[in-house]
Amino acid sequence: MKTKNTLFFKIAGVLTLLFVLLAFLITKSSRSLSEDYHDEISQGLNKHVAKYIVEEIQGLYDGDTVAAAKMSSLMHHVMATNPATEVYLLDLDGNILKHVAMNKEVKAKTINLEPIKAFIAKDGEVFIKGDDPKLPGTKKIFSAAPYIYNNKPVGYIYTIVGGNDYDTLIAKHEASYIRKLSVRTMLYALFAALVIALIAVYFLTRNFNKITDAFKSFKHGNHDARVVGVTHGEMGMLASTYNDMADTIQSNIQELQSVDTLRKELIANISHDLRTPIASIRGFIETLLIKGDDLKAEEKTRYMEIVLKNSDRLKKLVDDLFELSLLEAQQKHLQPEAIQMAEIIQDIADKYRIIAKNKGISINTVYSKDLPLVYADIALIDRALQNIIDNAIKHCKSGDVVTLELLREDQNVMIKVADTGSGIASQELPHIFERYRKGKFYSDAEKGSGLGLAIVKKIMDLHNASIKVTSIKNKGTEFFFSLPIHGHAIS
Repeated sequence: MKTKNTLFFKIAGVLTLLFVLLAFLITKSSRSLSEDYHDEISQGLNKHVAKYIVEEIQGLYDGDTVAAAKMSSLMHHVMATNPATEVYLLDLDGNILKHVAMNKEVKAKTINLEPIKAFIAKDGEVFIKGDDPKLPGTKKIFSAAPYIYNNKPVGYIYTIVGGNDYDTLIAKHEASYIRKLSVRTMLYALFAALVIALIAVYFLTRNFNKITDAFKSFKHGNHDARVVGVTHGEMGMLASTYNDMADTIQSNIQELQSVDTLRKELIANISHDLRTPIASIRGFIETLLIKGDDLKAEEKTRYMEIVLKNSDRLKKLVDDLFELSLLEAQQKHLQPEAIQMAEIIQDIADKYRIIAKNKGISINTVYSKDLPLVYADIALIDRALQNIIDNAIKHCKSGDVVTLELLREDQNVMIKVADTGSGIASQELPHIFERYRKGKFYSDAEKGSGLGLAIVKKIMDLHNASIKVTSIKNKGTEFFFSLPIHGHAIS
């Protein structure tokens, strides 16, 4: 079942809210900027209005009194030129002495002079707002000029460029303009951006859902589930990581299944091999107990020899199992030291000569007396060589030869164990180091525990050495591996 694209709808909802908020902020910002733009243009166009009034109305104020006739002339002049303009006569402290303003009542008594002085200092070449006497606390664009009497400033002419009626008319048309501008341009652009963003999010979340579906499918047992078609960007990296992880897990599962199969086979085989010598021992002991007095001495001896042989076989099987389990559990640790391999192979050859002689097999050793010492665990190497020679003798018959040879090879010493026996079939060679692998060419009497060469392989692994084998059917087999010369061992 495919995952619903809930992530897409969540992100789409968040994006929509963000774009609505952005549209509101942009509209508000555009309105504010538009107002500032209009005010700056208006102030620039009317920056010298106060100067013109000062030039036209002379004798209006002498620093103490205001001429009534001149004030009436000022009112007529203003009404004739621009009824929306408000004119205020201020003293040097900013107090309003007289004014010409239509409609609304003038509520303020004083005007802050700081903006006025800044405006006059820059000769109107600055965008600045001053107090609105009709609406204290608000700011309006203005024009200002000093009023001079007898060559001395006695006050200021302060004009509000466009009164309240003018502002109302401007605001009405400006609001309509801003709405149209927002709807036709910014909102369209934001809508297009929202659509593009939603499409991008859809494709991103679609890839995310593919990955989620693969995870769920894998979780429910479909170990072949992989993410297909997601190759780019972070999602592609995530998909690739998942696919690699799934491959590794699947490989591990298959390996565990294989190990489990081998474990079951091992238990079955070992159970069989344990049962055979135990049954033999039990049978002969029962015979001795039941017929002991009726048996001849020679028969008793033969029965006891068979019991001893089977008990030895049983002990070897148990010992091999114990040793292999220690090696596989990594509870055996190397205790390497400098050893003389010539002495090792000579001791092993002497140990096996009696066994080999009874089968008519010769054991030879070939080595140079000046071979350097090698660095290895003497007990484990001795055990590995014994297992290989055991295997060689089982392959040989009367007249065959087993040869132990040492060769110097760069910074290593190569150890070879070769025989002229029956050889190993080519189809068996890849499997001879597997646990409980017994060659089909052994007779029942010759079969061992099936663990000898598996133990050899584990010992070689502990030494970081690679053991190899070559064999030709009916011509013989050769095992060989190398050990580092003392002083050149890799830790």
